[in-house]
Amino acid sequence: MSEKPYIRTIHVLSCSGGTVISKCLSAMEKTIVISEIHPDRLRMGFNPFDPVSLLLTQTKLGQNATLRRNFFLKRIKEIYEISKLNNFNLILRDHTHTDYLENKDIEQINSKISLIDVVRKDFRLLPLLIIRNPLHAYQSLLNNNMRQSTSSFNDYCNRVMLMINTYKDLDCSIFKYEDFCLNPDKELDKMCAVLKINYLNDYYKRFSKIPMTGNSGRAVGSEKIVSLDPRPISEELKKESEKSKSFKEICYRFDYKIN
Repeated sequence: MSEKPYIRTIHVLSCSGGTVISKCLSAMEKTIVISEIHPDRLRMGFNPFDPVSLLLTQTKLGQNATLRRNFFLKRIKEIYEISKLNNFNLILRDHTHTDYLENKDIEQINSKISLIDVVRKDFRLLPLLIIRNPLHAYQSLLNNNMRQSTSSFNDYCNRVMLMINTYKDLDCSIFKYEDFCLNPDKELDKMCAVLKINYLNDYYKRFSKIPMTGNSGRAVGSEKIVSLDPRPISEELKKESEKSKSFKEICYRFDYKIN
């Protein structure tokens, strides 16, 4: 019996650098990042190319989770085969926001189906997790009105901890957005090694022109990767951070400053 093939995946919460890093990886030789996908994010909308999506959203068939996820996996397998046939390195960037920030009850998060739950049936995982200092990421979420179901900063940090521990159990390599901004060449080289793709040091010539979903950061369209000063942290959020045990643990584990 032959081994399952590898599938490369990127996991990153909103406002944490996922788009710019995905663009850089997609700028590597014969590499494509399929961005922000999820087996349970089926939406009604204008989509003339995809009759299956229209069928599922316009009928009760879309409520059949097994049918929906089977279609999703079938499509993953199809794009994997197309990429393989054309000698492309396929990377899947999931919509991690759906998994960790849209469930009101944090206790229900791990009972929900994610991208990795679906694809691991037919693939071995090569996962990569990107994190950002929760204080700065959460302030950006607030500024962009994207905090979703999180009830507080501590609740957000509890969700980040859950995400980190979940992917740690999968032997997932974890990278910090801040390290990437300070030394993108070094960090991308390491990411490429994890994902088993060739690192090209001229990626910076192409990354800004690559179309990618999720383009909500301040450096959209920039042709350079720079460390921007974090957005100002509100006094209220500073007070919340001082009380959060999960925030302190994340800072300790990943060498972030408490304030």
